[in-house]
Parts: sequence; C-alpha cells; structure tokens
Amino acid sequence: MEDILREIVKAEKRAEERIERAKVQAKEIVKNAKIDARKIEEEIINNAQKEAAKIIEEKKKEGEEEAKKILSEGEKEIEELKTKAQERFEQAVSECLKLVRGM
Repeated sequence: MEDILREIVKAEKRAEERIERAKVQAKEIVKNAKIDARKIEEEIINNAQKEAAKIIEEKKKEGEEEAKKILSEGEKEIEELKTKAQERFEQAVSECLKLVRGM
C-alpha cells in the first residue's frame, strides 16, 4: 500500500511539473504572440503610411496640374482682356481724332 501511495505522490509531482512547464510554455507563447502582433501592427501601419504618402503625392500632382490648367486659362483670359482693352483704347483715340479733326 505504501508503494502505491509513493507512486501516487510521484505521479502527482510529475503532473505538477508538467503543469508548471506547460504554464511556462504558455507564457512564452503569449509573449511571442504579442511580439508578433506588434510586428504585424507596425508593418500594417508602415504600409498604410507608405500608401497614404503615395496617394498624397498623386493628389498633389493632380492638384498642381489643375492649378497649371487654371493658371493657363487665367493668363489666356488676361491676354484676351488686354487685347480688347487695347482695341477699345485705339477706338477711343480714333474717335477723339475724328472729333478733333471735325472741329
């Protein structure tokens, strides 16, 4: 009977040791999982930042192209207005000369 009790005690000790080893392994697994999760999170953030920078650059270029287009149209309108103003000025001078000559 005593031998059986010793065997039971030994079996309990082995079971406790296995449980402790399993706890240590579980802690290590959790620790590694957290580290992996951080790495994945950083990778996702880095990729998102790169993609955002790429999109920002594309939109910036689109904006610059649109601004150039608007500027070009504005310059064209200014030239047209200058031409009209010059023509009107010349007409006014011509009318003034007609008035002066007619007098």
